[in-house]
Amino acid sequence: MKKGRSNYTFHLNCDSNIVVGVIQSYLNAEGFSRIEENGEYFYRAGNAMVGYRDFNYVISGQELTISAWFKGAFGDVAVEQNSLNMQSMNYRNSLNTLFQEIEKVNNGGVMNNNSNNNMNFDPMTGQPINQNNTNSFVQKFQNETTKKQEKMCEIGFWLSIFGLFASFFGVSYGIFVYIMDFYFASQGLKTKKRGKAIATIVLSIISILICIMWLMSA
Repeated sequence: MKKGRSNYTFHLNCDSNIVVGVIQSYLNAEGFSRIEENGEYFYRAGNAMVGYRDFNYVISGQELTISAWFKGAFGDVAVEQNSLNMQSMNYRNSLNTLFQEIEKVNNGGVMNNNSNNNMNFDPMTGQPINQNNTNSFVQKFQNETTKKQEKMCEIGFWLSIFGLFASFFGVSYGIFVYIMDFYFASQGLKTKKRGKAIATIVLSIISILICIMWLMSA
């Protein structure tokens, strides 16, 4: 295993195809895409502005090994590091949900009431070959993702209000926070919090304009 990565090992008591289905449902719901970097294939989500979340898994016999890490300017960073970082906490929470689902099917839980026990998965991509089967875990992971996005939108909204008040006194609370406001707002645009997300963007723009006016008049 490479340094700077968090590694988790599971002993499988069930069909590995079922576990692959659970993992792929998680990856799809969390917006991961399969990429190749330096000759290694793995899954990545995020962007250069807020950082990348990386993920990989290997099944050897009855042993599953999952690797999770952040990709930053200084290389790979284990998920457990920077424990107070919001992105790190969100990633760990989502992984915890995944691990619970893996343990569920590994201990005899039902993957899908309508699933076909003969479903096969592409060994290269892990995607179901039979697309007519609906994986109930997809909805579960999507719901978890939506909750996190709505929570981040709420945080961004209140930060933008604070920033607006601060800007009237000529206080800029940092370009980094403004960037985070826009990022938090973007997370809520496709949820029920869309209205607050738009309000966050508008308030942040107004705050920036007021701060610029303060700087020009100084």
